[in-house]
Amino acid sequence: MKTKRVLIIDDEVDARRVISKYLERYFPNFQVLGEADSFKSAVQLINETEADLIFIDINLGDGTGFDVLDESDAFAAQIIFTTAFDQYAVKAFRYQALDYLMKPIDSELFVEAVNQALDKVRERRSMSEDQILISYGNGERKISIPTADGMCFVRLDSIVSFEADSSYCKIFLDDGKEILVSKPLKFFDDKLRANVNFIRPHKSFIVNMKFVDEYLKEEGGYIKMKNGLKIPISRQKKEDVIRELQIHFL
Repeated sequence: MKTKRVLIIDDEVDARRVISKYLERYFPNFQVLGEADSFKSAVQLINETEADLIFIDINLGDGTGFDVLDESDAFAAQIIFTTAFDQYAVKAFRYQALDYLMKPIDSELFVEAVNQALDKVRERRSMSEDQILISYGNGERKISIPTADGMCFVRLDSIVSFEADSSYCKIFLDDGKEILVSKPLKFFDDKLRANVNFIRPHKSFIVNMKFVDEYLKEEGGYIKMKNGLKIPISRQKKEDVIRELQIHFL
């Protein structure tokens, strides 16, 4: 079995030790990439690593586990919330949490939750690129979009932008339509990374440079799309974005 990468986020030392102990006992092939005990350190840890599974406490000293997920690129990982309070269960599953473990954590429920996570990781990794991006005989490139009824296929060159919306993603099309997808932005970022027409100027947006109308310095810098959308550019990505735009438009 391929090693699975794990993060443990909890402001209680004993709680982190329990999870580490259970992993060592029941899943010795797992690798704990790191631990965090606060909102700030958790966001940094998640963004600097690529985990398959994250255990995250809901109540952290300087924020919540929900805040961490909102501010980080954790969406590629399976999420298991841990907490001493049960009133957050509904909200946890809105964040597409795989499971919700009450403290003190029962070992049998822990093993059950981790096995579910393994199934999900295997399922995701078994998906081939052809299941996400497909080519047709006329050279038209399309992307498959998961829907409640199955999936739809959308031309890449008709997509203006993607926008993160909590654990969902909005897709804006050139005909004015919007599609709300129960997939995080990172899901599409991973699939489009090799496509030179798409850039990610901000953690919450991916844009198709085909539909970029202009770059404006005001308000910290943003991209104006042909459909009127204003896409912010994060400070740390500004130089890279400007360079990509210059290359694309010569």
